[in-house]
Amino acid sequence: MLPFRSRWRVHCRCVIWTALLALLAGCTGRLVPPAEVADPVDVYLLDHGRHASLVMPHHEGGVVRYSYGDWQWYVEGRRHLLSGAAAMLWPTAGALGRRIDEGLELPAQLSRLSPEGVAASHPLVVERSRARALSRRLDARFAAAGPGVESPEFNLVFVRDPRDYWLVHQSNLVVSGWLEELGVEVRGLPWLSRWRMTH
Repeated sequence: MLPFRSRWRVHCRCVIWTALLALLAGCTGRLVPPAEVADPVDVYLLDHGRHASLVMPHHEGGVVRYSYGDWQWYVEGRRHLLSGAAAMLWPTAGALGRRIDEGLELPAQLSRLSPEGVAASHPLVVERSRARALSRRLDARFAAAGPGVESPEFNLVFVRDPRDYWLVHQSNLVVSGWLEELGVEVRGLPWLSRWRMTH
């Protein structure tokens, strides 16, 4: 049997994690699109149930989808409880996913981009220059990472991202940051991929 002090530490940690998970479970990302857009372009936030991705016009033509996640989970297929817990509790290798499609018609063919399924899609009107700047920045990061790994399951090519994945830098928070670069205000904490439109 553990000494009292050790049992107390374990108990405190359990209470803290339970409280944190309860807090996260109630969190929603409320999306506030920019009020005025001089040169508008449509982008789409795709909610896949537990994670999100971003679809927008590619700066070289066609449509591009970007996603971010844990390398072990998305690329290596390690999706057991221990792997998921490890990805949350301490930094693990991050993965940046991308797919460019030149012949896709939006929004009618959004489902073609994401074989893992789309629980909801949120169209957003943003400034074209911001979308181009974000696309160029993510493409530069993608190219700098070297050869990618094709994932037919997610219809994405993944490369190692320079930023680690973990509790405070996970897929939905990264997508939230991308939206803010596009001029979309994100209120709240969409940690569990719960998104709502606010006008």
